[in-house]
This record gives sequence, C-alpha cells and structure tokens, in this order.
Amino acid sequence: MMQVAWNGRVGAQILYLCLMGEHTSKHDTFLRSIMGNQQIALDYFRSCLPEQVLEKLDFSTLRQLPDTYVSKELQKSISDIVYACQRVGGSGEVKISLLIEHKSYLDKYTPIQIGSYIFSGLLKQIAEGEKPSLIIPILLYHGKARWEYKTLSSLFQELEPELSRFVPDYQYVFNNLGEIPDEQIQALHNKFLAASLLAMKYSVLKDRLNPLIPTILKLAGEIDQNLQTSLIVYTFANSELSEQQIVELITSLPTQIKETVMSTLDIFVEKGRKEGELKGKIEGQQEKTENTVRNLIKQSLLTDEQIASALEVTINYVADIRNKF
Repeated sequence: MMQVAWNGRVGAQILYLCLMGEHTSKHDTFLRSIMGNQQIALDYFRSCLPEQVLEKLDFSTLRQLPDTYVSKELQKSISDIVYACQRVGGSGEVKISLLIEHKSYLDKYTPIQIGSYIFSGLLKQIAEGEKPSLIIPILLYHGKARWEYKTLSSLFQELEPELSRFVPDYQYVFNNLGEIPDEQIQALHNKFLAASLLAMKYSVLKDRLNPLIPTILKLAGEIDQNLQTSLIVYTFANSELSEQQIVELITSLPTQIKETVMSTLDIFVEKGRKEGELKGKIEGQQEKTENTVRNLIKQSLLTDEQIASALEVTINYVADIRNKF
C-alpha cells in the first residue's frame, strides 16, 4: 500500500526538489538554517578552529549577531554568519564570521575579498559606536576543484623586505571540506553536523553523494524537525535521483528514518502545490486586469489616469499596455 502511495507522489516530489536545487543560494540557505542553531555552530567552530585559538575564547558567552559585515561590493561573492564571544578572562570580544563562498570557480583574489570583509566589518563597528573587536574569518569551501590556502602576500611576487611591509598582514581559517576524510567528519561529536557537512561536501559530486544518502540520514538522527527538514530537502535536491531510485532508496531505509523522510517530502510537495495554486491565481488575476485595461483603451472611453484609478493600478501600467498596441 505504501509503495503505491510513494509512486503516486514521487514525480511531484522530484520536480519540486529539482526546482529548489536550481536556486543559486541553496547552499547559503542550508548553512544559515543549521548554523542558526547555536549548539551546531559551537560544535562547528570547535571542529575547525586551531586549538591555540580555541584556548583563547570563552564559548560560554557565544551568541549570534544579526549583523553582516559584507559590503555592497562583496554581496555577489560571499555572505556571512556572525557570532561573538568573549576572550578568556573577559579581556575583550571576538567576532567569528563564517564566510559562505558564492562563486562556482576558484578565485585567486579571494584573499583580497577577505581583507575587504575584515576592514568593512571594523569600519561598521566604528560607525555603530563600538570599540573595534577582532574578526576571525572562516572560509568554508566545498567545491569540486582543488583550492589551496593563499594569503594576500602570495599575490605579490618577489617583493623586497622594504616593500613587503606595505602588504596588509592577516590570516583566515580555510575549512576545505574536500580535504577532510569522511571518517574524520563522521567522527564528530555532533552527528547532525557531521551529516550536514557530508551533504555539503558531496553536493557537487552527484555520483558519490547518492550512495551516501542513507548514511547521511542515519547520522542526522533525532534533531529539531526544522533542521531535519532542511537537511533532507538539501540532500535530495542535490542528488538528482530518478523517481525509481528515490523509491528504492526510501524503501531501504530503517522504518523511523523512512517515515521522517516521507513526512518531510509530503510537506514540501504540499507546499509546492499550494505555491503553484497561488501563482496560478495571481497570474489569472493579472491577465484579467490586463484584458480589462486593454478593452477600456480600445473603447477610448477613459484616460489613462481614470483607468488606473478605477482598477487600482499605476498609470505607468496602463501606459505600458497602451504602448503595446
């Protein structure tokens, strides 16, 4: 009985998930959904920051900030999630920024962008009347191409010591998921974080992601429903599995995980259906309004201002339709 029900819904599920997968900010949206959970963010910082840095931070004071330090010029390249905590001993505050790379290609000028981000953040702190506090940038990369850590000085060839001192000296944490073994990720204390990082690591490697989906779903375990939903949708959206493959995969899952996956997919299919219905109603109303405007223009009974006032649309809207004739 359940098998028949799955087959009846999977086509819509695949369509909706694939549409989600085409959204350029899906990685950004997924990271924000999981890193908005303070415990997950804390466990992530503990897993990627150097031990010497961790020793200097009082994570009992960790809190997420609503701020962004991304300037208008950087918005197409990166977005950020900012946390703050006190230094050990209460001797000042540190901002920890998780930078999400938007580009799909390697950019050797990324160190310049990170420098711009740091100074943009410091300037914003000053503008808001704050005392400047240290910003630790973490660049999370999960792309397919090989990318090595580079500093700003690497862009300048063979500078003499007298000139190299004019190159701004700063570092950032480079968290390259592609370089971290799966075993090391799965060994993380926070299993949901491990599942999420695996899903991100293989989001661009479809042939390797698909066999890992059962492992990812099992690792996720019991977690807040919204977080679990985000992971399931993100994973399936990146998988590009066929209808039959999704059916076979769901069938092979343990009962509890199977029910969670089906429940999540049902929610999003229903959401997609309602959004489709709403879009259809809006488009239908728009077409009806446009036809009414067109008919009134044809009859030359009213001015553009009168038509706009009667139908509660702008004069420009009416003028645009008139210009089409």
